[in-house]
Amino acid sequence: LGCPRTPEPRSVISARERSATSRQVGRWQQLAVAMVRGFVLLALGRARTRVLYSRLFAPEGQREREREPEPEPKPPAGTELEPEPQQVGPGLGLGPQRCRLRGKEQLAAVARQVSSSCILARQAADKPLFDSGAAVGEESIRSQEPDLGVFRLSAGEIFSEETVVVWLGVLSLGFALVCDPHENLALAENTLRLLVKYLKEHLKLLVQSNDIVLKTDRIEAILNTFLPHGQLMFVNCCFIQSLEKELNASMCK
Repeated sequence: LGCPRTPEPRSVISARERSATSRQVGRWQQLAVAMVRGFVLLALGRARTRVLYSRLFAPEGQREREREPEPEPKPPAGTELEPEPQQVGPGLGLGPQRCRLRGKEQLAAVARQVSSSCILARQAADKPLFDSGAAVGEESIRSQEPDLGVFRLSAGEIFSEETVVVWLGVLSLGFALVCDPHENLALAENTLRLLVKYLKEHLKLLVQSNDIVLKTDRIEAILNTFLPHGQLMFVNCCFIQSLEKELNASMCK
C-alpha cells in the first residue's frame, strides 16, 4: 500500500481581497461614465429659494444599477470564498415615483446652497441683490456681470456620492449643474454659460415675468440640444451654429 496522499491546501480568498480588483475597475468605470447629474434653475432670494425648474438626468438608484460590476469569473476548483456582506444603496429598492421625488428633494437642497453661495458672493463684492419679481431692462442685463462659483458636496451630504456643483448667478436667477467629481469643470462652466445664453434668449427670463411651468418644453429642448442625456460636449463655433439650427428647428415644431 502506498502512502496516503495529503489533500492540497485550499486557498481562501477574503471578501476584501476579492473586491480589490473590482474596486480598481470601478474607478475606471466612474471616469468613463462621468457626467452631469442634474440641472437647476432657481429664483434667488434671501428669505426663500424657489426652484423654477429642475431635472435629474440619472437618479441614484438607476446610476447604481448601471454601475453594478459584471459577474466575477468563477474561482479555480478547490478555492473557498468567504461570504461577502450584502449592501443596499440608498436609491435601490425605490420605485420610479419615489426616485423622482427623492431627486427633486436633492436638487431643491442644491438650489438652497446655490442661493446662499451667490448671495454671499455678491455681498462680499458689494453687488446689489435683485428681487425675483422686479422688472429688469435690457441694458441692466447686458451690463451686469454674472456671478460664477463652484462648491463640492461630500458623500452623504445630499447625494450618496461626492458631487461638484458649478453655478452661475444672473441678476435674480441662478443656474447650476450638479456634476460627478471626475467631470471637466472648465467644460461644465462653458456648457452652463451656453445654456444660460439660450435660456435667456428663448424664454425671456429676465425681461418678462414669465411662468416657467408653461415653457418647460423649451427648457427641455435647450437641455437636449446642448446637454444630451447629461453628457458634456466639446464644441467649437461651427458646431454651436449647427446646434443652434437644430434648436431653432425644434422650437418651431
